[in-house]
Amino acid sequence: MKMSSYGRAVFLASVVLVVMAIAMLVFENKLSGVTPGLYLTDGGLSDAQKQSLSAMLDLVKLLMNWAVAVIGAAGFFLKLGVEKDIPIRGRDLILTFCIILLSVISLFLGHLVIDKSSAILALDQFPVSNDRVRFLGRYQYVFGLSSIILFGFHVFQFFWRGKRKTEFHVF
Repeated sequence: MKMSSYGRAVFLASVVLVVMAIAMLVFENKLSGVTPGLYLTDGGLSDAQKQSLSAMLDLVKLLMNWAVAVIGAAGFFLKLGVEKDIPIRGRDLILTFCIILLSVISLFLGHLVIDKSSAILALDQFPVSNDRVRFLGRYQYVFGLSSIILFGFHVFQFFWRGKRKTEFHVF
């Protein structure tokens, strides 16, 4: 039985999502563990450490909010295209899917930064100086920024093509 382009796209997207979910579980359980770091003096944070930790967590939350906003903007962009009867090409759907995947990965990494920071604090260690937390935060930023850049490219290419009417093809 031959699968339609829509069926192939849905199947491929489903496979990507399942693989991503499995990779996230493996990464969270096996690869993002807490490593020893700088112990807190007298079991408490200094004022400078409190400010540093607060700034880091604020940045993580900001990036998580941006990721959610990008997902919403991508969905709204597609919805607007449908409502205005603008043809949506397969490229548009693939770009939107990639934007959402990058945003979800950014959200996942932000969650891990907060979770691992909490675990490190429970061990009387300073999470901002922990290599694993910094690694997770750095990649949260890279994936979040990538989703924003890809969304900007998507919007640009979508409007650059002008008012030409094209047929909807996924592949």
